Amino acid sequence: MTEEALTFSELRKIQKTEKRQENLSNLDNNFFLNVGRYLERKKESATSREYKNAKRVFDKIIELRREKIVKNARIAIKSDINASELNLLPREKQLYLDVKEVFGTYSEEVDEIVNGEREVEEVEVEKEVETEDTAEDEEETVEDGYEEVKIVSGVPEFMGTDLESYGPFEEGEQVEIPEDNAEILVNRGNAEVVE
Repeated sequence: MTEEALTFSELRKIQKTEKRQENLSNLDNNFFLNVGRYLERKKESATSREYKNAKRVFDKIIELRREKIVKNARIAIKSDINASELNLLPREKQLYLDVKEVFGTYSEEVDEIVNGEREVEEVEVEKEVETEDTAEDEEETVEDGYEEVKIVSGVPEFMGTDLESYGPFEEGEQVEIPEDNAEILVNRGNAEVVE
């Protein structure tokens, strides 16, 4: 992917691919650099809406990839997954190796405790961690193939790609609609992607 080819639509395609695939998608090694340049151009342009939407999409891509990296690092403790097999970007390789090391150390400590080679340490659970866990449990998940968007200007009733009727929507509403329809509304400036 070249810098010139990077557009909001391209970022959305990458997000959709990353969301649908179990494995990390194969991205250009300069992906972060290209996104940085793209966002810089959009930040300087007159339409900050596209910048904000592109930033949200990029953040979602990173979040999805980070989750997959952690999952693969955890699995790698019991199997021989090589970092080169995972479509990791250069900066992601170090994250993968660090997380894998943490999981490995944890597994060794648990084994030592179970085998009586180490004393059990008292661990105090911090309130902050409990609060984060509770917040994660309360988060609603958006159904595959759909996107949650915030309406920024009125939208008349329309037929979605799933052949269901949607709308009319008023400014400020947060709605879940088919991804293709969400992309159209975002590109037209009628909606923003909700993280």
